[in-house]
Amino acid sequence: MAQNFWGAIWAWTMCFAVTATISLITRPKAATELEGLVYGLTPRISSGDLPWSKRPAALAIVVLVLTAALNLLFW
Repeated sequence: MAQNFWGAIWAWTMCFAVTATISLITRPKAATELEGLVYGLTPRISSGDLPWSKRPAALAIVVLVLTAALNLLFW
């Protein structure tokens, strides 16, 4: 087990070092290339004109209620 633990430490350290080095060497992408991929650069879509069945908040409430019901049923 100790050998696996030390192997994981070395692998994580090397991965961290290589990732940091590559990030410092390469140029960042332009904001136009990241549009649609990055949350901060993606235009917000209003869900006000959608029916309730296609709104994320309404579906989240339905899933939450069903999860609570299943928890109570199988408790």
